[in-house]
Amino acid sequence: MQLHNCELLPAVIVDVEDPKKLGRIKCVIPGYVDPSFSKENMPWVRPLSMYNHQCFSKPIKGYKVWVLVNKSNYNEYWYFPFFELNDVSKEFLESTYDKHNPEVIISHNCGGNHATLTYDEENGFSIRLGQHHIKLHPDGKITILGGDGIIEIEGSKIKIGNTGGTDEPAVLGDKLVTILDKLKDAMLILKGESQGMLSPLYKGFDKAVEALSPSDNIKSKNITVN
Repeated sequence: MQLHNCELLPAVIVDVEDPKKLGRIKCVIPGYVDPSFSKENMPWVRPLSMYNHQCFSKPIKGYKVWVLVNKSNYNEYWYFPFFELNDVSKEFLESTYDKHNPEVIISHNCGGNHATLTYDEENGFSIRLGQHHIKLHPDGKITILGGDGIIEIEGSKIKIGNTGGTDEPAVLGDKLVTILDKLKDAMLILKGESQGMLSPLYKGFDKAVEALSPSDNIKSKNITVN
């Protein structure tokens, strides 16, 4: 089988009980295997296994899977299996992937953590590694989750941390510095034009101006948001 003779198509699994226990499945393949075919007339589709990845999850009836069709030999079909998931039950997959049937699942064991890439029309793309999760939503919004942390990017709006459902904008450091500098200048002008009338308050004015002077220190290269 040569790849330039193959066509990659989405298929729906209809039978996973391979009597030879080789991981083969039967599925409906657009343009090749019609839903009206009896199971007896459907061809067995072999898993396309990669080197050092001979262990893969048992497919689930009714789920979608990518299939390679050899157009030079219509008796030869291969599917991309789900690699090394901890649990292959339908309940696990549905709860893990937001109770939607992903059209694409790629799974790989990375240092004890399972890395997965899934896609469905409602949720878009979902990339997971352990507790870390990146969602690319169909509307263009990006959500990044790491443990209890969260970052959401939507257009020019970026939310960091759990906002508790509020939509309050964040304060930008450079704008805050500008406001503090203007406040300091206004206090100096007020002190200069008071002509002694505010002398009892001078000490407080001086401390306030001193506190506002290193306003550039409000900017930081490292930011932690709680």
